[in-house]
Amino acid sequence: MNSPILPKHLLIIGGGFIALEFAVIYANFGSKVTLLQRKETFLEKEDKDIAESIYESFQQKGIEILCGVEFVEIEDKGDISILSIKHNRQSLRLEADAILSATGRDPNTQSLCCDKAGVELDIRGAVIVNDKLQSNVSHIYALGDVNGGAQFTYVLLDDYRIIVSNMCNTGYNRTKRKAFPSSVFIDPPFSKVGLSEKEAIKVGYEIKVVRLPAAMIPKAIVLKKPQGLLKAIINAKTNEILGAMLFCEESYEMINLIKLAIDLKLSYEMVKNQIYAHPTMSEAFNDLFNVREVKMASSIQVFDIASIYISLDNI
Repeated sequence: MNSPILPKHLLIIGGGFIALEFAVIYANFGSKVTLLQRKETFLEKEDKDIAESIYESFQQKGIEILCGVEFVEIEDKGDISILSIKHNRQSLRLEADAILSATGRDPNTQSLCCDKAGVELDIRGAVIVNDKLQSNVSHIYALGDVNGGAQFTYVLLDDYRIIVSNMCNTGYNRTKRKAFPSSVFIDPPFSKVGLSEKEAIKVGYEIKVVRLPAAMIPKAIVLKKPQGLLKAIINAKTNEILGAMLFCEESYEMINLIKLAIDLKLSYEMVKNQIYAHPTMSEAFNDLFNVREVKMASSIQVFDIASIYISLDNI
């Protein structure tokens, strides 16, 4: 992260959010970027339409993405690094000025001497905790990256609230935390909270799905950032919002409103009918949640406001 040299060609090993962020950073700086991942599907945990929208934006930036890669070896020859891989049954040798490994992080507990304190760790080295963040040694708590939870600074802050709540006996714990938002700072940023479409289906919800291209948001045009897709999942029986995925400019601000709506069990009409300042990205919720039925898929109702894409040439 402190490298003073901008590589002409950067290879990134990994397909997670950190890998995506660095891919966009270096592509925006002017590097040729190749992203390589073991998994066969790009962003396989995300809904297909969201993953495809992000994939297309990466292609527009010139970022090459190779999925289903088997890594063989890395060797250095002077100032050049060579990565040997197998891809589509072919053996390839990729040359680059630098290689970035972004394959995930393990909890940094090795120096904590947990064994001497009798604190149990899981197979990844994380401190095993209960809903109150207590370890098996009742007076020892673990918060932040070491407890195996989500590795976000704001989750660490909420871990602190849980520990204070336990000390004050006010009853707040990880179960009561509910869904929390996350943002990936690519370009445009991708933010989400709650259930995706396929997660909601797996749980057994009957759902409504709403989508809106970012190009239909006036503020996105003002910002010259029309790329992206907004999507939300609604409980068809209660009209409560189950989740949202916002791949658009300023999504990291917008997603917090959806988190609040989910926690308060608000109907999507409440979010749709709010008066938002203009021009702002948040006013997109007026259109995103303006649902209308367009098709049926088994027992799942699918709604879509974005069946007609407005071309920038017509704006």
